[in-house]
Amino acid sequence: MFFVRRRGTTRTTPLVVLAACVAALLLSPAPAGAQSITQTQGQIATLSAELSQEEKTSEITANQYDADRANLTVIEANIVRLQGEEVVKRASIATTSQKLVVAVVRAYVLGAADAQILSLFNQRVTTSDARNVYEEQVIGNLNQLRHAYQSQKRSLDHTISQLAVQRVAKIHQTNQMRSLLAANIALENHTRATLNTVSTRLRGEIINYEIAAGIRAARAHDQAGETQAINAASAVGGQSAANQVISAIQSAITVPAIAEIAGSKQGLAAVAYAKSQIGVPYVWGGETPGSGFDCSGLVQWAWARAGIAIPRTTETQWPAMHHVILTQLQPGDLLFYYNLDGDHLVDHVVMYVGSGPWGANTTIAAAYPGTNVSLAPIFTSGLIGAARP
Repeated sequence: MFFVRRRGTTRTTPLVVLAACVAALLLSPAPAGAQSITQTQGQIATLSAELSQEEKTSEITANQYDADRANLTVIEANIVRLQGEEVVKRASIATTSQKLVVAVVRAYVLGAADAQILSLFNQRVTTSDARNVYEEQVIGNLNQLRHAYQSQKRSLDHTISQLAVQRVAKIHQTNQMRSLLAANIALENHTRATLNTVSTRLRGEIINYEIAAGIRAARAHDQAGETQAINAASAVGGQSAANQVISAIQSAITVPAIAEIAGSKQGLAAVAYAKSQIGVPYVWGGETPGSGFDCSGLVQWAWARAGIAIPRTTETQWPAMHHVILTQLQPGDLLFYYNLDGDHLVDHVVMYVGSGPWGANTTIAAAYPGTNVSLAPIFTSGLIGAARP
């Protein structure tokens, strides 16, 4: 599912601490033979916490990036709509202006009519009626056109004002997305440089440590501890290391039995489309087949190809779909996770596959930067529920 290391805006202090922890692990004198996990347990625990925090920060900013991108799409659509309205309203004003000119001339000409004609209007009832017709048709029409012109002008000014606001919002959203991307690149480069100093032996020790930590957390019903173990393992060992911790956690707890139910035609198609992207890299805000996906982008694309449109981000996908119980999952159903990053949001989604390396507990997901779309076991910590498009 998994602790989707996307991008982040972490402060430099934790990174410095992280680098110092790794340096201490590498530079501390080791006894004859390999340094034991007991001797380095305290240092590895500190490193684990720092790696986990980086993962959380990266996930939070990843979700923000997805939301910003969706918002930018709305803003761009608003700009196109308002530009269309502006064209129509300007055309309406031009037409009204022409009519107004004609009406003004007509009112002037008729208003300067012969005094004898005007006197006729006051001699008998019938001519008084004619005067009323004159006032309604000539002067009344002029006033109506004038009011229409003023109203159309106010409407145009409002549209132009809205357009200006949307253009400013677009610039703001674009700059914010660029800042998020820049922060993510800096975080990834710093983390990569730090992790490059971790030896193969130490990577193995950290993963084993996280497996044990994950089991302890699962038995204690400590969701935060499970999350930290998976995040830290994934940071040093990628998706395969995360899967090892997840499998260990699942072995330590009772997982709801999932009946192997045949999926719908569209659900199976969505799974097939998702599987066709196995090996495609995780990309921030990604939604392009063969190029890159993020977690919500993958499931949206797969279901769209299967014929059903769903929202773009995890926060909008979860409330928009029919919720199903976990014991009745069908291939193609989506599993949603809440508050994995401490942001109190629905912040991750995976697709249920139904059968695979982990039997009926197999899922597929775009996990985090540095990994590719892949199959993985179901992880229950933070699981808020399942939904069916």
